[in-house]
Amino acid sequence: MARAVVEESRRRRLFLAPQTSAPGRARDFVARACAAWHGEQYSEIGQLVVSELVSNAVVHSGTAIEVEVQFVGDRLWLSVHDDGDGVPWVVPPHQRTIGGVGLDLVSRLAQSWGVTQDPRGGKDVWCELSADAMSSAIRPVGDRSG
Repeated sequence: MARAVVEESRRRRLFLAPQTSAPGRARDFVARACAAWHGEQYSEIGQLVVSELVSNAVVHSGTAIEVEVQFVGDRLWLSVHDDGDGVPWVVPPHQRTIGGVGLDLVSRLAQSWGVTQDPRGGKDVWCELSADAMSSAIRPVGDRSG
């Protein structure tokens, strides 16, 4: 499946095949969007978060992936769609084996995040990064204030 980019003002979408190269392509996509929209302050954390979300989609759904990036005011909104049935959740630390930290990381870095069932099928895992949170993005384990 070839990747394609769709851009509407301060909104971009990228379509990816469920391959091991998908997280890297998603990181590059977010970096380019942040640079184009003068949102460099979101670039590093946005790349990290989208990499985790796309990695989950590749590993757990194995379906085509749609990444959406949008600037809304002073916030960067990221969404990853896949057609998988499973609903992702944060794995408690005592239940983790290898891996299982991606959504925990997202929950700490994002102002908000969630999973929305898509009427087309599948789901959207989304998060919102705020400019205010960028300076204190990494909070200690267990601290959900912010």
